[in-house]
Amino acid sequence: MTSRIRDTIVTVVTVLIVTTLVSLPPVDHFHGLDIDVLHWLRAKFATTDIKPVNSPTVVVAIDEITHASPPFKGIPKVMWTPQIAEVQAAVLKGGAKVFGWDIILPTSASTYLKDRRFDQALLKGFISERRNGRIVLGQAQLNTQIISPHRAFAMTAGGEANIRNLDISLDDDGVSRSLPLFLEMTTKSGEKVEVPGMAMELAARAAAEKPQLTSKGVQFMGRVVPGGRARELALNFDSRIGAIPTYSFVDLYNCARAGKSDYFKRAFANKVVLFGLVLDIEDRKLSSNRLINQPDFEGAPLPCIDPPSRVKKAINRSTVPGVYLHATAVNNLLDAAALKLPNQLSRIATSLLLAILGTLLMLMLAPVNAAISLILFGGLWTSIAIWVFRDATVLPLIEPLAAMILSSVVLISYRFIIVDKDKRYLRQEFSSYVSPNLVEAIVSNPDRSAVAARHQECSFIFTDLADFTSMVERVGPEVLHTFMNEYIDGMVGIVFKHNGTLDKVVGDALCIFFSAPIAQADHAQRAVDCALELDAWSRDYVASMNEKGIVIGKTRIGVNSGEVVVGNFGGSTMFDYTAYGDAVNTAARLESINKQLGTNICVSSQTIEKCKVFVGRPVGRLVLKGKSEKTEAYQPLSETELQSPAIEAYLEAYGLMASADLSAEAAFAKAAADFPTDPLIKFHYQRLRNGETGDIIVLSEK
Repeated sequence: MTSRIRDTIVTVVTVLIVTTLVSLPPVDHFHGLDIDVLHWLRAKFATTDIKPVNSPTVVVAIDEITHASPPFKGIPKVMWTPQIAEVQAAVLKGGAKVFGWDIILPTSASTYLKDRRFDQALLKGFISERRNGRIVLGQAQLNTQIISPHRAFAMTAGGEANIRNLDISLDDDGVSRSLPLFLEMTTKSGEKVEVPGMAMELAARAAAEKPQLTSKGVQFMGRVVPGGRARELALNFDSRIGAIPTYSFVDLYNCARAGKSDYFKRAFANKVVLFGLVLDIEDRKLSSNRLINQPDFEGAPLPCIDPPSRVKKAINRSTVPGVYLHATAVNNLLDAAALKLPNQLSRIATSLLLAILGTLLMLMLAPVNAAISLILFGGLWTSIAIWVFRDATVLPLIEPLAAMILSSVVLISYRFIIVDKDKRYLRQEFSSYVSPNLVEAIVSNPDRSAVAARHQECSFIFTDLADFTSMVERVGPEVLHTFMNEYIDGMVGIVFKHNGTLDKVVGDALCIFFSAPIAQADHAQRAVDCALELDAWSRDYVASMNEKGIVIGKTRIGVNSGEVVVGNFGGSTMFDYTAYGDAVNTAARLESINKQLGTNICVSSQTIEKCKVFVGRPVGRLVLKGKSEKTEAYQPLSETELQSPAIEAYLEAYGLMASADLSAEAAFAKAAADFPTDPLIKFHYQRLRNGETGDIIVLSEK
């Protein structure tokens, strides 16, 4: 076989394998990430010549200022109906085309008050507009349960004809990038019908045109809305400041009371109005504008009554209030600006072409020139993708670039492959990863079976040093050098003492596992014992550093066990003995969760179940971000700590909380008063005060 034929075969096989890999379902979420990244790139490099901001939709927001202002302060929203009625009437009188509710009032204050006419103003407002259809109420579906407005509100607003779903689609990675235009609903007679969603309904009423369902998708305003038969509108966010004008509800209420009708005409004439929440925590979504999201009320119109200085200064978050997703969808429909997504075939074809380009560059050019060419072609493709995204067309980005890079890496490795692998010495390589007494067992396997990839049940430890980054910025290089060497040496020495394997050191963080490369039946017990000793040593060392004036935080430790894939995954030129699997990720999450809990060590029940001896207290059943199953977590303790009054009080209160006993909050309140320094008592007491119940803790951060 000639070298030309061999090169051709390697090129073809590489291109096909790489293209197949980047097209597999497990990496399909990169397509969604394309949309997120393109939003960011367009905002940074391609917004200067886009048409001026003129949003067909505006938002009337119940914000933090509203909640903190009279007459709303300390009163539930169900008691706001007189004020809502007044603002709604003023907005509609100001010329709004349609008023959509992105909040749901499932109960009526009249049910509980002696004054049965309490909601009369709002009911009259609904009745006056139900024939012309300028008010649309929202409902939402939670699993199989539909959360609807109170029957009195629904009936006076016109019933099902003026109620639409507020559901938002969610991708596999937990990001909302689209909205359903139509939803399948079941009528009282059992018939299944296609009903427009809130955004579709508002746009249709504003345009005075009924959308049509066709074989190609949804036809609206003379064109087919991108999304095809799935009837999903891919959201195209406007990143500019003040893209969707937002008005504070309390300011509009004061404005209506003052009789300033001209303000309402200027703000709402011929607009679609969405009434919803713009709060710090409630009803916020992670969406495709997460990389470009502006602070709430940034660039908002001047208020009617309240001076600008009263507007709460919001911080920039990755999440966006859900009302803006519906507002964006309405704008996309009315402006014909919904994103046009590539189909599967075009994505595969693009990945194939760029993979071919990557292999050819590596075969035909010198490595340095090939690398430069890869950067240039990658930049060119990214520029093209940004340019067409200005017109709401999404080109595949991450998958084809990954295909080009992966194929080039394979080809450069093929060009410079080293056949003589006998010159690699496991003794020299592995001595930096495992305790010295394990090296002989590893190198005694000349066939390298000890480091071959395999499934193995292991236990993992992740450690991280709090406030390390700020310390790096404060101290000089010499002090940092001494500190890091002493800290890493001390920690690694303990790991090797317990016959653990050091996976990697990233800055101050350590990743450690047990039972690989040599199986250890007691790996879970070793991991817990090692974690306790790491914690004890770190406490002493950090205290000694603090006495010397070097301020540093505590070491946080997470421990978990489970089956993973272990082996040498360093390719042909590197030695990287590591593990992959969900058990590794969970250990890392448990380490990070200590920051929220206030604890030093967090151990999963998967590890505890395999220990012969474990002393500790339950933390709770954690629902980690991005997961649905619960992880039981515990804090290890000494025998002395377990018998302390604080722990006894905690266990008693925890038992009440776990059984959903209403007296749990009182028990934790007493414990918090008696033992104010206990972090878990403080953590659960705050949870219960915030309205949470039980021992299930849903975590919104990693």
